[in-house]
Amino acid sequence: MTANDFNDRIRFGSLYEMYGALLTEKQQQCLELYFCEDYSLAEVAEEMKVSRQAIHDLLKRVEQTLERYESMLGFLQRAEKTRALTEEADTILREAISNTANDLSNEENSNAKENSIAKGSSLKGLNRVREILEELKETQAE
Repeated sequence: MTANDFNDRIRFGSLYEMYGALLTEKQQQCLELYFCEDYSLAEVAEEMKVSRQAIHDLLKRVEQTLERYESMLGFLQRAEKTRALTEEADTILREAISNTANDLSNEENSNAKENSIAKGSSLKGLNRVREILEELKETQAE
């Protein structure tokens, strides 16, 4: 595995978090030592009483196994999609709340046209939140 690439390490960690329980005890121990405890390949090999090459090969096989689990099950992809949609909905709701508070305080001081534009923007945002919630329901049902 090209563990030097930060994004690869993050993805590998996420895959391990999602599917790690499906790995053998030996595979889990190797990953824990290498990634969590930050052991070198040589240190992991010494701890597990195998060669450095055996650890390197094991890490490669485990990476392929985790990627295969993800391609079959797609849990990580769904989790990332859910997180992104949730963040978007949160942003829209915060903006709608802020706009509503501003509308109420400015209602006495501004004309009807400005209020109508602001309310239209808030409604668009709230409609998008409704769409996001529907999409999240569909994601949960898959």
